[in-house]
Amino acid sequence: MTEPTRTSKPLPREIYVRRRIAALVAILVLVVILIWAATALFGGSSEDKESQPAAASSSLVQPSEQPTTSQPEDTESAAPASESEEEQPSEEGAEDAEKSEESQPTELAVDPAKTECSLEDLKVMAKTNEDSVPGGKMPTFYMEVFNPTTKDCSIDLDEQQLRFEVYKMGSNERVWSDTDCYASVETGKQTFKSGETRFFQADWSRKRSEPGQCTDRPEADSGAYFLHTVIGDNYSAALPFNLL
Repeated sequence: MTEPTRTSKPLPREIYVRRRIAALVAILVLVVILIWAATALFGGSSEDKESQPAAASSSLVQPSEQPTTSQPEDTESAAPASESEEEQPSEEGAEDAEKSEESQPTELAVDPAKTECSLEDLKVMAKTNEDSVPGGKMPTFYMEVFNPTTKDCSIDLDEQQLRFEVYKMGSNERVWSDTDCYASVETGKQTFKSGETRFFQADWSRKRSEPGQCTDRPEADSGAYFLHTVIGDNYSAALPFNLL
């Protein structure tokens, strides 16, 4: 008995289309999986390598930021110092100007209210040729006498001695006078006219002196001294100077 013959019928077209679509989808899924695997395998290491320089660069940036923030602070702190240095000379200059104005004699003028003149009315002033006299050089002293009254003043310099006196700064020790060993630079009756100034001069040998003791005179030490010019008991203001 023979088996019956089976004839295969072709499948419907829809089935072939579905199979092809399924195969394409499977291929696409496989490709996506392969791409993802490759990216995960190679991309991760490259990202790590890139992240490391980024971290290194960020660590290098931090030190560079610190000087930029400190520099303005240094500049601001230095600015007031520079301003204070600029202000100091101006303040010192003002003080020096005030001192120079104080040291300069006031304007000499006749006072109309003074219609009589006596010794105490005369304005006696002291000056020197140098504030600091070098060693071996004799200082020269000057006396200026101004009559600020409206009347001429007659003074007997034999009774009211005209003299130059030097004192040691600090101790006020009298060191020298031109009249200790010599006659005054001006004697007798002298007239000091109204509104006029008279001038007198004396040189100092730098040797100490006392009245009546004029031999073996020691030299004055280097240091600070002051000068008075005097008529009778009318003293000038003290004039400081130095012997070098």
